Amino acid sequence: MNFKFGNINLSKDDYKNIIRYENVDYLIKPLSENYNGSKGGNSNVFILIDPEDESESIIKFCKYDLNKPNPFTIKRIARFNREIEALEAAKEEGFNNIIDIIFDGYHTIGNKKFHYYVMEKADYDLTEYLNSEEVSNQQRFLLCLDILQGIKELHSIDIYHRDIKPDNILFVNGVWKIGDLGLIDYRESDFEIKEEGERIGPIGWLSPEAMNKYLNEGENRINRYELDCLLDSASDVFQLGKVFWYIFQGNIPIGQIRRGDFKIADKVLYKVFTKMIRHSKRERYSLNQIESQLSSRIEFYGV
Repeated sequence: MNFKFGNINLSKDDYKNIIRYENVDYLIKPLSENYNGSKGGNSNVFILIDPEDESESIIKFCKYDLNKPNPFTIKRIARFNREIEALEAAKEEGFNNIIDIIFDGYHTIGNKKFHYYVMEKADYDLTEYLNSEEVSNQQRFLLCLDILQGIKELHSIDIYHRDIKPDNILFVNGVWKIGDLGLIDYRESDFEIKEEGERIGPIGWLSPEAMNKYLNEGENRINRYELDCLLDSASDVFQLGKVFWYIFQGNIPIGQIRRGDFKIADKVLYKVFTKMIRHSKRERYSLNQIESQLSSRIEFYGV
């Protein structure tokens, strides 16, 4: 392995792509044969192979050197650490719908030190699934129930995901799970990461308050009308509403939504989804309200 142009890269020689943990030498390989790079804006991600049974996991490196932190990297390292803390908390609670962390550690490349963690490997993500399979409305409904449960699990330990999108919803050993907790925040925290003026979340899936934060917070910006810039549980609900709509229809709701824009012959689902994506937080459903409304449709979908 080597570090070049701001990224951790694999060597052409496999014997150099080794990481040792508890006296076991694990082999690191690219995510696919046709893709020699790695995923992630602030991280580099690869496949990790256990030498004992050749089972595969995913290893995610924070690509910022711990030995030489600066104001830019300190925040990103802190987020990576938070992601690990959240995954460990979810594992300790025994949550079924959150990706499972296996172990974490540190790896040195030259004079640089990087934090990493290992998690279970998904079979595919939600985007891949919906684009490659014939999926019935019953299956789509079940998908929504599983994803809702994952977000409820996180909220139950006061964690907001803030990056809910199809690429972060993963199918692992027969279960749909929530992954990529790199942008999580806590309802209450002793440690604040300064985020003024940042775009928190994925383009196309952002809540109104996430855009307010990006446009109105930070140096030399004036929030003239004191627009809401706080990302909280209602912000997760907004993103979740867009994902649910996407699951059933393959697009995302934007602008003035009418009943005819939702092609599914289910008025209750339409009401639920539109209540989730209201501009005003006060008008959005809570997770419990969403669960209650979806539960009322279980018999309709033959679940």
